[in-house]
Amino acid sequence: MSTENIFNRISSEVGNYYTNNKKNTNIIGGTLLLLGGLIAFWTLYWHPKRENDAALKLAKLHHYFDSDSFNIVVNGIKGKKIATAPNIADSYGFTKKGKEAALMAGLSFMHTGKFEKAIKYLDKSDANDLLLAPAIISAKAACYAELGKPDKAAKQYEKAAELGNNDYTSQFLKKAGIQYELAKDYKSAIRCWEKLRQSFGKSPEASDIEKYIYRAKGLLGELNN
Repeated sequence: MSTENIFNRISSEVGNYYTNNKKNTNIIGGTLLLLGGLIAFWTLYWHPKRENDAALKLAKLHHYFDSDSFNIVVNGIKGKKIATAPNIADSYGFTKKGKEAALMAGLSFMHTGKFEKAIKYLDKSDANDLLLAPAIISAKAACYAELGKPDKAAKQYEKAAELGNNDYTSQFLKKAGIQYELAKDYKSAIRCWEKLRQSFGKSPEASDIEKYIYRAKGLLGELNN
């Protein structure tokens, strides 16, 4: 069969299929065109506009956040038309600046002693950012510790340490152990402290870690064996 005959046969089959399924084909085609248009609208116009709007509103808050004026960050200033970080985070949650506002709100609530709200907005921030994630998660851990929930605090501190796994995040292993000890989970506390000693033995956090391990083993009754 020649190439021309193959082409004619395929064209005929396509034509017959379209004739027999014209309604369904038009619906599918129209749906695909609409979907493509919506994606283009989102990508080229709506999302960039939302990102820009969030950036303009958030820019007014940076000065107050950097100068530790956390009450202004979470409450804004109506007379100056300065939006609040929580409002920006809630309104622009899918944008990068919206997630930045959530982080700003979370940290500000933490500094003002509103730990439940702090956790809520820290959860909305970009904890997938490899550089920021350990700091965000450790902030959540600190909030849980302040709320008297050492078990949750310990898990968050340990998670923060594992994400970084470096000299900076080694401090979170020590804090995780302390919170596990407060939760009376002495085995987990020892595990964290022994990892700190083995992996980051020369860090400042590990300088007195032996006494922590010794104390936890004593509480477990291992020193009496």
